[in-house]
Amino acid sequence: MAPHALTDLHDTSGYYPSTVHKPWSQKPAHPKSLKAPPIDSPLSASIPFGNLGYGSESPRNVWNLSSDEISEVEKSVRNFLSLDLPLSAINQTTFPLPSALTSKLRNIVATVYGGHQFFILSGLDPYRYSDFQNVIIHAGLSSHVGSKRGMGGRTGGNHAVIQHITAMPLDRNAAAGHYHGPPSQNHDIPFHTDNGDIISLFALSRSQSGGSFYLADSTVVYNELAAFQPELAQTLCRDWVMIKTFDTRPIAFPNHFPGRVLINCSRARITGTPSAPRPASLPALTSVQRRALDALHYIAMKNATGIQLESGDMVFFNNLTMMHARDSFVDNEAAGLKRHLLRLILRDDEAAYELPAQLKDTWKDLYEHEVEEEDFPVEKELFAFACSH
Repeated sequence: MAPHALTDLHDTSGYYPSTVHKPWSQKPAHPKSLKAPPIDSPLSASIPFGNLGYGSESPRNVWNLSSDEISEVEKSVRNFLSLDLPLSAINQTTFPLPSALTSKLRNIVATVYGGHQFFILSGLDPYRYSDFQNVIIHAGLSSHVGSKRGMGGRTGGNHAVIQHITAMPLDRNAAAGHYHGPPSQNHDIPFHTDNGDIISLFALSRSQSGGSFYLADSTVVYNELAAFQPELAQTLCRDWVMIKTFDTRPIAFPNHFPGRVLINCSRARITGTPSAPRPASLPALTSVQRRALDALHYIAMKNATGIQLESGDMVFFNNLTMMHARDSFVDNEAAGLKRHLLRLILRDDEAAYELPAQLKDTWKDLYEHEVEEEDFPVEKELFAFACSH
């Protein structure tokens, strides 16, 4: 089951969807006559519904690395280490791979920007490598998928291009303003998007239970909302005042890209989170906005593909056309079961979509920097609000 709101009584920010708003995501007996912005070519979901399982009969968007391919990846790690360069220097030249592997990785770009929208690479064993080597593997393989790495917290002075998604202990003696947000906790994370084109997650280890990851096609979600609750779909297309970003802008962009709805919806940057609520200095969200935001979550939940990321899985997905979420989880560190993902934000300039004008400044700040500015925290650290979702 996809994430659901069990935390209404403990969260006053509105980050967690309210169960009160769940009926707004349900189909009424008869569609309403009020028209939301139309989609030129409504699409069916191009990803399978239900849980994604893969093994000997892998779908086209799952690649199980062979032992020879893993050996080539390890050879590239040794090559990079021999150069004695900073991690920011990882690219296709310093992390070279045979042409056959390079071609397969480039095919991920076509898959992610194309119909399938996500891709899973499996077969690696992070336990064989040091933390430093795992970061090299993630950044090295990803450099063949995205020509640019996003610096998600740049506006907040955070130059990290890789983030750790893992439960961290709460520091009750931390200074005021210390952020301990959802990516650093073990609670549900509702459906949302980050900023950026492609999100890459590398699962270093999994939890004892829970922690399933979910993807939902944004066009499918929007089409259902537009058909049965058009006033809420219209609300998504109007301006929203964001927290700590450049501008006031819509969440949904129908018809910007043929046949697809682009959605940019970071709940943390809209509602705030329980540990960093929306500032009182900003206009409060209206009741219609809150219903629309929560309807996105509940409709995405109904249409989600569930993925249980195993240790060594690396997933790439189109962050502009897919929303994502995760279940709460329970770790067992004594047994070596502690959920820990690495995140990179990527972009391929050749395949990338033309962005809506309202997102261009945010994307420029995310991607337009010198690679020498990039930080790669190897050790686990709290997920900064400036990078948050």
